[in-house]
Amino acid sequence: MKFSLLVPTRDRREKLNRFIKSIYTTTTSKNKIEVLIACDDNDLGSQAHVKNIMLQYERQLDIKLFTRPQTEFINRDYYNWLAEKATGELLWVLADDLELTQHDWDSETRSAVENFLQDKPDRVVCVSLKDNTPPPSHRLPKFPCFPMFTREAITACGWMLNPMTPTWGADYIAYVIYNHIGRLLELHTKVYLTHHSYHTHVEAKPDSTNKRVGEIFNRLKMRPEYNTDKFISEECPVYQNKILNYIKDFNARMVIEKSV
Repeated sequence: MKFSLLVPTRDRREKLNRFIKSIYTTTTSKNKIEVLIACDDNDLGSQAHVKNIMLQYERQLDIKLFTRPQTEFINRDYYNWLAEKATGELLWVLADDLELTQHDWDSETRSAVENFLQDKPDRVVCVSLKDNTPPPSHRLPKFPCFPMFTREAITACGWMLNPMTPTWGADYIAYVIYNHIGRLLELHTKVYLTHHSYHTHVEAKPDSTNKRVGEIFNRLKMRPEYNTDKFISEECPVYQNKILNYIKDFNARMVIEKSV
């Protein structure tokens, strides 16, 4: 089972260095992962830096660079866009200000996913690996800020992250959808990710990327088509049923194939 790690980046060279180094030092089967990095086409500095990283880790990590026009829709135009280019069976939503802290994360996750799917031949699951990011509100449960999806889950739902959520909120939507139908696998006995952000470190200050994402979120969050709460109440049940119907149809096809 191969992992695809999906990472947009902009103006965060040192953070990206730490993140890639952590992948290298914590991954057991390096030949079974790929790192897909998205850069804006007007961010020439980050593009050059990623190319240097690719040379530094040549023959050690499979790192791929993709460029695209800058956009406000991070989930639709970066994560879902990268997912279309991924070749792995497990696709992991990540960020350039993260650090992988659990050695052998890939073997542990692979084993847990395979055990969870033993009686689920449709292979639909969203995986929650614990990180140090607190929920944005005490009213919310601890949900995966950086969820992982099987390719089958993406096919069943129609997308990996909700394309109508421009920035923050798509992770919580994924939690609501998959937890409600019993297809959320929570790996919360260890901290797998450290998020080096002002959300998690009191002394840290927002950088230019943080500020831009926050501005987009605050400007668009109350528009009905982009409002997370509205989507959860009105649209999540639709996608839950869509996934359940996919699973039902898959199982029906399995029965027919076995009877032939």
